[in-house]
Amino acid sequence: MKRVRLEAGGTGTILGTSNYAPSSSWLAFGRAHVLGARWGTWLGGSGGNVHVERTTFPATTGELGAWYRRGGQRLTFSAVTVNTSTVSTLILSDQAVVRVQDPVRYADFSLIGHGAWRQFEVDGIALSRQAWKGELESVPAASVAAAWWVMPNVAIAAAVGRQLADPIRGTVRARYATVALRLSAERHGPVAPLRKPPMVSPGSASLIATTLDKGATVVLVHAPGARRVELMSDLTGWEPRSLDRRHGRWELRLTTQPGSYHVRVRIDGGVWIVPANLPRMDDEMGGTVGLIVIP
Repeated sequence: MKRVRLEAGGTGTILGTSNYAPSSSWLAFGRAHVLGARWGTWLGGSGGNVHVERTTFPATTGELGAWYRRGGQRLTFSAVTVNTSTVSTLILSDQAVVRVQDPVRYADFSLIGHGAWRQFEVDGIALSRQAWKGELESVPAASVAAAWWVMPNVAIAAAVGRQLADPIRGTVRARYATVALRLSAERHGPVAPLRKPPMVSPGSASLIATTLDKGATVVLVHAPGARRVELMSDLTGWEPRSLDRRHGRWELRLTTQPGSYHVRVRIDGGVWIVPANLPRMDDEMGGTVGLIVIP
């Protein structure tokens, strides 16, 4: 099953350093996504202005990408083309200041892998830049990051790698190594299984998934006062499925594989919400979903 989702928004960056004047960028973007149960592709672009060294110039990008997810592992490929400029400042012998604007065009091809195992998460990025105009070089880069969730909302995170210059955001080419304490509003790590959905107030919902024999799973939802409950998830190919009411709760039987899945529910045709008892996380399209784990 497939569905199409459109996305639009904007980004803004302001960067200041001790050696250079502050730089900024403001871009609007749009993307079209095609989503399957465990995969997705997107096509998009952006446009706006960059301000560097008291000079303002346009910037545009185009992007194409795809991702595949299986359980807690995800693989993403993307190709991004960039058309913008860099600015060089020259001080002449008579102290006159001359700023030279050099157009640059390049493409970044990246492969990103993400893995999650209980309290541990690992991300790896391999990137290749191909430049055909301007002063930027055609070079590779790579980085690795890991996080250990010592508590459901607190992790010790470390990263090491090499970043390439980004003329839109004003960052330079550099190597880095970091260690940090990460705080999250979302819960991470394994979730203890439940036999029935926790009690919640009217207008909200709670959800659990219980495995049966031969790959079958029953999704149970508690939604006080609801007349109709629907589920949308990568379990259903992101197609809405109506649940059946039995013994005061709502049920849906599915055939599944072990792994982690994203879910939302809708009560009486209202807005899609995240069940109150589930960890919340951002999905690949910038929305918010609940996370369930099927052993």
